[in-house]
Amino acid sequence: MKKLAFTLAETLITLGIIGVVAAITIPTLISNYQKHVYYTQFMKARSTIENALRLYAADHDCPTNEPLCNPENDIIEEFSRYFKGATLFNDTNYKEVCKGYDILPATETTYGTADAASMCMKDIEVYQNTKYNGFITNDLLISMQTDAGYGGGAFVDVNGPYSGPNKGGRDIFSIYPNKLQYFCGHLWGATKECLGEELVIDICDREIDDMCGERLIKEGKMTY
Repeated sequence: MKKLAFTLAETLITLGIIGVVAAITIPTLISNYQKHVYYTQFMKARSTIENALRLYAADHDCPTNEPLCNPENDIIEEFSRYFKGATLFNDTNYKEVCKGYDILPATETTYGTADAASMCMKDIEVYQNTKYNGFITNDLLISMQTDAGYGGGAFVDVNGPYSGPNKGGRDIFSIYPNKLQYFCGHLWGATKECLGEELVIDICDREIDDMCGERLIKEGKMTY
């Protein structure tokens, strides 16, 4: 009886087709998986931070639209107490804590990423009258401003400074825990109701900004 089998040419063609399909699909699968991880990390950080803000506001009798009341130089130390295992950092240890953020583009068009670059690494002079710059826990880093006029803004690295990619819109986001009306009352940045849908989408498409936090909350996944 004659046995049926693939020829060498047929086998090589089949393997070639499989290789092409894999080359097309695997990068997409990896990218989608990474986006899911970033989203999960963001939501965990969001829950932790918003719970801390609620507790802080209740303890300090703050209005709901200004969770930290009016920031002062000791606000960071006080707020850090609402995070388990928080370690404060200042101008003596910030370089080690914030290692890697010096490569981020600190321009006024990158919002959250600029916060990470300038607040944590490049503009230490802004901390001359501040006791602490921020604090770090096992899985997140928060670097805060204490300028009430700006809004007491902060940048958050949702997986800590030593885990990548340290990139705005992926694991770095901005929050505005004070003077929320500055961003139309949204803790995680302005939404399209404030700035227009086109601007919000453009910013997130460039993967660089605080607006992405609000977008993740609204869309329930990382689509950009």
